[in-house]
Amino acid sequence: MAVADFVKVFGSKRPVYEVTRVEIGAWVSELRARNLATPTIVNRLSYFKGFLEWCKGKGFIEFPRNDSPATGHVTYKTREKRMRKKHGYRAFNDAQLKLLFAPVPLGRLNKDARLGTWMGLYLGARVSEIGQLALDDFFDVEGIPCMRITDEGEGQSTKNESSNRIIPVHPELIKMGLLKKVARMRSMGETRLFPKVGKGALNGAGDWLSKAFGRYVKLVLPAPDVGKLGFHSFRKTVIQTLQAAGVQAELRAAYVGHELDDEHHASYSMDAPKEQVLEAIQKLDYPVNPATDSA
Repeated sequence: MAVADFVKVFGSKRPVYEVTRVEIGAWVSELRARNLATPTIVNRLSYFKGFLEWCKGKGFIEFPRNDSPATGHVTYKTREKRMRKKHGYRAFNDAQLKLLFAPVPLGRLNKDARLGTWMGLYLGARVSEIGQLALDDFFDVEGIPCMRITDEGEGQSTKNESSNRIIPVHPELIKMGLLKKVARMRSMGETRLFPKVGKGALNGAGDWLSKAFGRYVKLVLPAPDVGKLGFHSFRKTVIQTLQAAGVQAELRAAYVGHELDDEHHASYSMDAPKEQVLEAIQKLDYPVNPATDSA
């Protein structure tokens, strides 16, 4: 829908390599003229950016790494930021986590979705970042088991430069057998962590997981009075839990792939020592834990 919408303004007979920041800016102005809300415009830009990344991967268009012409067109005003914070995704509290991860209801999810859900709880990663993981994205760094979130592999994309990161695998995920699963799948000749799901998804590599978990949340938890609950709530949960545990902003940013404001923070967040990040994430203390070798 986003691509088709852009084509109405850009023209269906023009080659994709003629798409520039100016062309996309004109489209955004047209969307504004329709009185579309800022989140709606941001959403369409996000999907269109994914389309351009695909075109770049196929050699149809060129632009510098992490400088897509679809970025930087929309910023939220102060009031819009306030409203988004109020009505956006909420972090899960302990009571909600106990309900979500109770063995019986959790069994309603298939095995891949259960693993993806536990990964969301301990990684705070975006759902697309989890869904697109390749087996080559798991390796040791100075003896520490790590995983890479990147836009460099086939079918992989990230939100921005700070989203590209190498982080320690949380010990609870190791306990539940994530690395054993990676080794087992490698021996079977697979290349993706989730090879049988999400192929060709219109809304990204994590679309299957987002939808499966979204349905599950509605079955298990009542809707909140303010805001909403979904897979992105794990990201809020991880960030707020680390913050409450006194983990400094640079280490939180390094782990979840946040972009901090000043240049020093941005540099630190990309290169934070793995030992420090590992020590920090062990402070993710929840009232639930995965079963051993359940991945």
